[in-house]
Amino acid sequence: MKLNKRAVGQRLADFRREQQLSMATVAETVGVAGKGTVNDWEKGRSLPSRERLTALAKLYQVSPDYLRYGPFNDYAFEILKTDGMNSSEFNVLLWEYVDLTTTNPGILSGDVFNQATPDTKAIDAHINGAITQILPSLPQPDTHTYPDTQVVIQQACDAFRERIQLIRRTFTGKYNRIVRLLDNVDLYEKLGDDPDLRAYLDAMTATTGGYAVDRAYQQKMNLLLTNFHQQLNSLNDAYHHALMTQANQTKTNDVSASR
Repeated sequence: MKLNKRAVGQRLADFRREQQLSMATVAETVGVAGKGTVNDWEKGRSLPSRERLTALAKLYQVSPDYLRYGPFNDYAFEILKTDGMNSSEFNVLLWEYVDLTTTNPGILSGDVFNQATPDTKAIDAHINGAITQILPSLPQPDTHTYPDTQVVIQQACDAFRERIQLIRRTFTGKYNRIVRLLDNVDLYEKLGDDPDLRAYLDAMTATTGGYAVDRAYQQKMNLLLTNFHQQLNSLNDAYHHALMTQANQTKTNDVSASR
């Protein structure tokens, strides 16, 4: 992953100020000629060599990779948002996860991608949200070295896969899958006068009334599915209300117990 010189410099400056060290002291400790070099590092004009970065990490009591990339979760997020999106396995699992955790049909149908000016904010919000949710599941490095790009991507794929298997068994996972199926059916497509459909249906049913019968039963089916969708939405609202009621009750019990 490409290093962000400005971000590295900011971390170096923050650590130095936290420890109340002068640039001259840092320069002397890590073995460079003067504070100008340290200033260049902190301004993001240049990067310390591997040897100097190791010395700085020892001085500030952090790992060299922390100085390079910041906290591990920031490092992993950047990898997944860039290199991860170029991995077919990661992409499939990420969007399956989004499919199970959102009821936004515009995102999952691809409409936002096909627009002349794609809604990149909406797309990024779903990608960022999904990645952020699985970051705590990634193994935190127990050494001073962060895992490489491919390892992080594979760990994220494993985390998505495990989370997906769990979510598919929840009420919300099943609800979102059913809603997606309903959204994929255009209930009202061509219910108006359609000569081509009329000719096809009348020929297939060997009666001039085939089109009328088909249209009448499509209307019945639409009503049935519309009522089901409304009932399903009401059930989802009740589910979330029950969760909130339970959370409030738990909070009340905790307050009472602490008195």
